[in-house]
Amino acid sequence: MKGFDAKFIEELKNRVDIVEIVGKVVQLEKRGANYWGRCPFHHEKTPSFSVNQIGQFYHCFGCHRSGDVISFVMETESLDFADAVAYLAERAQMKLPETTIDDEKIKKQRIKKERTLAILSDAEEYYRSLYLSGKCKKHEEYVEKRKLSKETVETFSIGASDGYDGLPRYLSKKGYEFSEMVDSGAVGETERNGEKRYYDFLGGRLIIPVFDSYGKVVAFCGRIIEDRKDVGKYVNTKETIVFTKGKTLFNLNNLKRIKNEEGIDGVIVVEGHMDVISLYQAGIKNVVASMGTALTKDQARIIKRYSDKVFISYDGDFAGRKAAIRGLEILRDEGLEVKVVSLPDGLDPDDVVKNYGKEGYLELVRSAMPLIDFKLDVLKKTYDLNTVDGKRKYVANAVRVIKESPYASEQEDLLKTVRDLTGVTMEALKRDLYNAEAPKETEPDEPEINKERTVDDKIVLASRFVLASYIFGKDYAKNLDFSDTGLFSAAHREIAEYLKERAGEDGKVKFGDLFGAVDESLNGELTKIADLSENVTGEGEQYYKDCLKTLKIERINQRIEDLKNLSKSETDAERRRTLVFEMSKLIKEKQKIQ
Repeated sequence: MKGFDAKFIEELKNRVDIVEIVGKVVQLEKRGANYWGRCPFHHEKTPSFSVNQIGQFYHCFGCHRSGDVISFVMETESLDFADAVAYLAERAQMKLPETTIDDEKIKKQRIKKERTLAILSDAEEYYRSLYLSGKCKKHEEYVEKRKLSKETVETFSIGASDGYDGLPRYLSKKGYEFSEMVDSGAVGETERNGEKRYYDFLGGRLIIPVFDSYGKVVAFCGRIIEDRKDVGKYVNTKETIVFTKGKTLFNLNNLKRIKNEEGIDGVIVVEGHMDVISLYQAGIKNVVASMGTALTKDQARIIKRYSDKVFISYDGDFAGRKAAIRGLEILRDEGLEVKVVSLPDGLDPDDVVKNYGKEGYLELVRSAMPLIDFKLDVLKKTYDLNTVDGKRKYVANAVRVIKESPYASEQEDLLKTVRDLTGVTMEALKRDLYNAEAPKETEPDEPEINKERTVDDKIVLASRFVLASYIFGKDYAKNLDFSDTGLFSAAHREIAEYLKERAGEDGKVKFGDLFGAVDESLNGELTKIADLSENVTGEGEQYYKDCLKTLKIERINQRIEDLKNLSKSETDAERRRTLVFEMSKLIKEKQKIQ
């Protein structure tokens, strides 16, 4: 089971409550036997995400994602299987087995990840001790210029690099190979005169570590301490086995702690690391920054774990950057309430909090405009309303934006704004609104299973329903005979084999146990079985009997076909008569079933 003993995984899943784990991410309400909430994997208004406590699995009837408690943690915490197991084992106060990994490929990946994290942790210690050594006066002067307190430096573990050779030498003495250092992103590699040279990738910069939500260093950001035009002010280390820009937010470790200790009302998203640090020092701690990229769905889902409200607080010239709107729409499409903080032109959050203080900045946050108003504001600054052409383009685009609102009252209010700006009558604007193209809905991510053919043959459907009836504990299916798993379709035989094995032990099976116990290629079928979890009731018993009949007849037909083929090639007359006799018996058996 991905390197772990199956018994350990089974015990782990028995020790943790999937409802408790999911409930930390999704607001659940008990209805009937199951718990329901809005799916964390796609945007929806009506809850279709179900958690089955008895079976220890989840299933969304909207986007059709299913899994057990381990896969849920993997999805929502962006962890691999081994880390998800470690996360749950810690919660369950279970010690991980000393030897857990048998698969050589998995073992190598695990070792590489552990070594990378160790290198980054040691590099952080190196940078931090160098800053505190008193040898990096220019770095200290820069920190003083930014008015960062000693406490803030400690909170963010800010460090310094005084050159290009120190870090590789330090890590080499620690026993790391140069290839490992390069893979971690902390060290760069170049070649000169046929000889390889290794150097501190962020040499000479102020160093800001990037932590994951568990407080582990996964990357670094380096800030130049003297403004230069030939190099970027901020540089991140490269993506690695532990760091993906689009799945990382700066200051997530502190945000998680603040939420758990104090609670938060919304998450503020800024552009830069120093903006985060400056706001945090001012007492505004519910703040994160993207890693120099446009906001992604993964980042939106991370934010959603902490709050349904998000305030975008980019630089004062942000209103002119239309490309950034797509990132805001991603946040909206993930079900977040998005507002945009309008900063004075030319100022960033760091400037605002220094000039106007914490309350001055918070006043701007309190007056943040909804996304739709922001989009209209961008259009107003994009087109010259003093020209006929500019006014027409503004109206055409503004009406399309207003069409996005699902509320007639809001649409009318926004149309009045356009009327006041352009002089176009409300009647004309309403006609344009009526004729405007409706905004395209963003489709939820579809798992691989939805890419299969949608029409299954009757054998697969029958086999699926029979297994679902047994798995979900229907009385009419409790005596299902697994003595011959050949009864089931090829797509379900491995599942049936697992159930047969369990029936031979204690007879108990939880649907959640199937995830990880059978080959991953069957996860699509498990999801389709989960789709039936709410439908094997009522007249299900008769349908169950009909499905069993269909499977038995199909098995007989296959056997008859095999005997026919044998008979055609058989030269011995006596043997052929025996085959014909067997076929006649099977035909009579089929007639009885029918």
